[in-house]
Order: sequence, then structure tokens, then C-alpha cells
Amino acid sequence: MQDHFESENTVIVGDENGFEKIQAKTGIPEQRLKDIYFNTGAPEPYEFLLIEKAVGKKPGEMMKDYVEKYPVKKGKE
Repeated sequence: MQDHFESENTVIVGDENGFEKIQAKTGIPEQRLKDIYFNTGAPEPYEFLLIEKAVGKKPGEMMKDYVEKYPVKKGKE
């Protein structure tokens, strides 16, 4: 059954903002980029800035989106 879904003729399409291209522009290791992308690692502010510059976003745009998606939870005071 697997033969119906996979082929030796699979074409790998390059992505303008793929891990390899962002890694080349930022110097951030590919595994770290994957950790950030798949939400298994918390990104540092400088990483946001480097990635934003590499993909052509405004400084702070990704940080704002991240903070809105994952707000800081305050503990008991």
C-alpha cells in the first residue's frame, strides 16, 4: 500500500524561507530552527530578530505574534 503514496520520482520543492536558507542567513543551527518552528523550544529575542530579518519581516512582528499566541502566565503572588 505504501507504494501508492511514495515514489522514487518525488520532486523536492525549494522554499524561499526554508530551514536551510534561514540557517545560512542567520547562523542559527537547523535543529534549533526546527525546535522553534515546532514549538519544542522557546525562542530567544535575538533569534526572532535574526529570523525576521532573514525572511523580510518587520522587527518585532514575530515576537508580537508569539507573545499574543503564548501569553506569560503569572504565578500566585
